[in-house]
Amino acid sequence: MNGEIHQLLLITSLGNGYLIHSEDASSKELEHTNSIHVTFTDGVQSWNWASWLYYLRSAGCQRLMMVSDSQPEDNWQTSGFAGGGARAGIIALGALHNRIWIPQWESGQFRSEVRWNITYTEQEQELGQPSERVFLPLDEVRIQFRSALEQIARLAEEIEQSFWKKNFFDPAIAILDGTADMPRLVFKLPDVYSEEAVRLLNAVYKTWVFGAMGSWNDDPPASAHAHGRYEEYNQYSARLYAALVQTAQAAVNSVVF
Repeated sequence: MNGEIHQLLLITSLGNGYLIHSEDASSKELEHTNSIHVTFTDGVQSWNWASWLYYLRSAGCQRLMMVSDSQPEDNWQTSGFAGGGARAGIIALGALHNRIWIPQWESGQFRSEVRWNITYTEQEQELGQPSERVFLPLDEVRIQFRSALEQIARLAEEIEQSFWKKNFFDPAIAILDGTADMPRLVFKLPDVYSEEAVRLLNAVYKTWVFGAMGSWNDDPPASAHAHGRYEEYNQYSARLYAALVQTAQAAVNSVVF
């Protein structure tokens, strides 16, 4: 899973649990440690994770919503790298209208370790304008996601890359269909989320195959080219990436309305 997308999903879901039912939103991944330092700022004040949530609720925020570029498929090939993939951020709904929190990741040295410094800065909204907020029902999102998985699974088998079909695409389809036990997510979704949202997010994490060495971006392109299917490889990969982003957002945004 892309680390930036993962953190946005974590912040959005835990934040919604806190804002809706005052659920515990503590997370070691969002605390200041030797390896990560997460800060939120409006350009004047700065907050850590816990104090930012308190600030949002005090300001009247009712929900958090993850948004991204309208055409994420254009960025699928860079999604495995820091700063790559679709641009995304978080909108605080019910307060601070027309504002969005955009992350900036920078690596630095802290003592003897490399630490990621991530700053979420509040700014004028550039992503997901209100008129563009189209929320499909989760069952419709599931159907579209499943179709993308079936398509790329067939391609993987036909270009002699059955490893990806067997270990990623088929298991994700089984998760969506409810014919396989859901693996444990790397974080627990708050109780405000439905079982369907949990299932969709599980399938997203299972199928995130985009990265660098050893990923779907590594050897499969050469196999696709050798079989005269390189154009389809690019097309289906872009479609899958867009489906992953859409499904992930739909899952964590499902409590907005």
